[in-house]
Amino acid sequence: MNDVNGHMKIAGIRTRWVRSQQLRYGLLSIALAAPLALFGIIPAIAGGVLSLFVQLWWHKPCRLQEEEVARYLNQTFPELEDSAALLLKPAADRNLLETLQAEKISPVLENLQLPGKFYRPLRQALLIASFMVAFTIGWHMLNTYLAKLPVTTNNAPGPATKPEKILPGINGVQITLQPPAYMRRSALTQSAFNITAPDSSLIKWEIHTNKEVQELSLLFNDSTRLTLQPDVEHTTWTATRTVRKSGFYQVSMNDRLSELYQLQLVPDQLPVIRITNPKPFTTIEFGQSTKVNVQAALTDDYGIRDAHIALTIASGSGEAVRFKDQELPFDNSFSARLPRYQVSKTLNLTAMGLKPGDELYFHIRVTDTRRQENRSDVYIITLPDTAQLFSMEGMVTGVAFKPEYFRSQRQIILDAEQLLREKDSIGTAKFNSRSNDLGTDQKLLRLRYGKFLGEESESNVGDPRVAAEEGHDDHDHGHDHHGKEAHEGVDPGDFGNAAKVLDEFTDKHDNAEDATFFDPEIKKQLKATLTEMWKSELQLRLYKPQEALPFAYKALRLLKDLQQQSRVYVAKTGVKTTPLKPEKRLTGEQDKIRPRQQKETAAYQDQLLKVRQALAALDAMKAGDTGGHAAVLREAQQLLTTQAAATPAAYLPALEAMRRIQTLKSTEKDIRTAQRGLQKILTAPPLQPQRTPAPVSPSLPQHYFHNLKTGTP
Repeated sequence: MNDVNGHMKIAGIRTRWVRSQQLRYGLLSIALAAPLALFGIIPAIAGGVLSLFVQLWWHKPCRLQEEEVARYLNQTFPELEDSAALLLKPAADRNLLETLQAEKISPVLENLQLPGKFYRPLRQALLIASFMVAFTIGWHMLNTYLAKLPVTTNNAPGPATKPEKILPGINGVQITLQPPAYMRRSALTQSAFNITAPDSSLIKWEIHTNKEVQELSLLFNDSTRLTLQPDVEHTTWTATRTVRKSGFYQVSMNDRLSELYQLQLVPDQLPVIRITNPKPFTTIEFGQSTKVNVQAALTDDYGIRDAHIALTIASGSGEAVRFKDQELPFDNSFSARLPRYQVSKTLNLTAMGLKPGDELYFHIRVTDTRRQENRSDVYIITLPDTAQLFSMEGMVTGVAFKPEYFRSQRQIILDAEQLLREKDSIGTAKFNSRSNDLGTDQKLLRLRYGKFLGEESESNVGDPRVAAEEGHDDHDHGHDHHGKEAHEGVDPGDFGNAAKVLDEFTDKHDNAEDATFFDPEIKKQLKATLTEMWKSELQLRLYKPQEALPFAYKALRLLKDLQQQSRVYVAKTGVKTTPLKPEKRLTGEQDKIRPRQQKETAAYQDQLLKVRQALAALDAMKAGDTGGHAAVLREAQQLLTTQAAATPAAYLPALEAMRRIQTLKSTEKDIRTAQRGLQKILTAPPLQPQRTPAPVSPSLPQHYFHNLKTGTP
């Protein structure tokens, strides 16, 4: 009896597993069919049924055998002692031990509870199906809500911010916006007078009236009038105009004027160039490839017409510098006039004729479909001339301090290479001694260059040559006025004298940051040179001249770069000067000469004064004082008119409000609107140089300079 119950238990577990798998595949089919319900019931049903059929055909859950269930039970429940398969074996075929084992595990099998992971695939499928059904329902509800919203007929970009007021008698308007042909955009139609269109668009007005009208025209802010042409019944009026400037306009019907309507044009932006390779300044060392891959990303709002690389090769030095210009096209084709391109071009410097010591300047020029041109920054590629590092050419030119020291650094390199060649023929002690001497020579050279950065000499580190180098300094450290050393004959009464202690162990000269011999770029390169000399000296002191040579070579190259800075490339630019008036030349009259900056500052101050006066007048009108402000408000209206012509979307409401204020038919809302528009004109004033106030407690340098000027001891 127990055997029969055990066999039925295993069969029940198999049936439960098959049904859970079938239910799982059904839930996954529902999850797949839920998004298809957005396209209709039939696609959802067809997709769900097809998905369920494919999953059942592929996995075939009904083919699960009872032996597999027994193996699962043995792996999951150790108390079955790997004997669940004995219950599936007929009782007549078991031996004595198998019968005893089957009777032992039958009660255990009847009390087993399946673990939670047995139903985990089913729970996952239920979660996926619930999520997909909820997503489908939410998406359907969102689309239904959006479909119920009122649909606007204004297809132009930048819809009006408030309802428009039209003249009585006008049923409606239909405005067609045709962008320029190079934009390759279709025409747009709208039923509102406020217009936002691409620059240079062809605009067609079609105004419908409910009765016969004698005259209908458009008045623009530049004082031009566009007369509309009527049809036979004088109820449909049309006019066409190409607009190339932002502003505003009004509709005039039988001498009645409408409110101001904005006419905002979206300008065509210049192409944008972003060079990704190479770096702004590239140096190709000796032995490296002379092929440079130029890569850039070009973008434009309406399309790119053409792009090329403008090259300038600089060769020679001093007054013999020669420049050669050429242009190279990119490998890309711009016939499609796409708005984005990834361009590349490989520059073979050797094929272009560049030799060591030459420099290549290049930039990218891009033209869009409107034939607007933009150019990138200038990138520089240099080929250093390693042969010139050991050349004596040009040693008589440049700054006076360079010739002596160039030769010293070069001599250190030559001596180090000679020492390496003689390493096997001399002893270790002599090799180390000569390497240490070269390190001392490198230190001498570094100390000489350190003077130009305001650095002071160091201790002699046990070498008499360094002491001699320091002794030849322009100022005598550690010596009194009689030529005797300061530490000889020290007065016992000076013990504890802080001033003498400071004089003994400090110096009062410029440091590296305060030195003003050279401009920041030269000082930066000199600091880099000193760093390389430090590294070279370190290796020489460690008796490693082979490791010191790269640093010495780099220091020499930096010094040669300083010498070659006489070659400066300046791009050619066209200059248009004002024609001279011969009758005013050599007269010596300068009373009418006024710097442009002063003119702009005076005009700006005058504008600010008018705006502040208008704001004060509007505040007075809020308080009930309506008299004596006409002149101030007229000047404020002129300022708003100028601003609205350039940016109608921002200043047109304020201009309309100011017009109503002028007619004394305004409300407090109009006053607030006009004030907001005037406050937008009050931008931050331009920065002017001014003297900074002195701190409350002057610092020690300020005390020093003050005493120096006043002569206070």
